[in-house]
Amino acid sequence: MSRPPVDSAESIVDAEVCAHAGSILQRHFSALQLPRLSEAGVQAVEVAADYSFSHVMARPAVSGSVRGTVVMCCQRCMQPVTLPLEDDFQLLLVDQERADEPEGFEPVIVQASRLDLAWLAEEQLLLALPLVPLHPQMCLPQEQSALVRSSAAAPAAAGNDEEQVRNQPFRDLQRLLKRT
Repeated sequence: MSRPPVDSAESIVDAEVCAHAGSILQRHFSALQLPRLSEAGVQAVEVAADYSFSHVMARPAVSGSVRGTVVMCCQRCMQPVTLPLEDDFQLLLVDQERADEPEGFEPVIVQASRLDLAWLAEEQLLLALPLVPLHPQMCLPQEQSALVRSSAAAPAAAGNDEEQVRNQPFRDLQRLLKRT
C-alpha cells in the first residue's frame, strides 16, 4: 500500500492510543472526502467504514471493513451503473518495510500517531473496485438496443432482409459445414 498524504483531513487518529485502548470506530465518508476514487472513474460514492484497533507483535493493527455503493460508467453500454462494494481488511501499521509480518496481516507503512481513516477507507475501496464495471444483466449500447427492438417489432419485409442477415451471422453455418 502507498503512504497516506501529508495533508490529511479531520479523520486523523493516533493508532497507538486507539490500539492500547482497543478502540472500535465507525466513520461515514462522502465523495469529497475520497478524491482519488473520482480519478479512478467513480462518479458518486457513499461509504461506511468500521475500524477495530489492537496490538499485534507490539505494533498497532487495524481490522475492519468498508462497505458502500459507487456509481461508475458501465463499459458495455456507457451508462451509469451502481455497484455495491465491500472489503474486509487486516492491517499491521509499520514505520518501514519488514519481512516478519504475521500471517493474514498486510503491512502498511504509515506514521501510527497520524493515521488518516479516510485515506485508509479510500485505499481499501480502490482495491475493491471492479477492473471493468458492468451492469449485472446484459446491456447493449442505446443504438444497438433500439435496432434490436425495431427489428423484433417490424414484420419481415424485403427492406429488412439485409438487417436480419446482419443480426444472424451464423445463420448459414450448418449448411456450410455440411458442404465440407
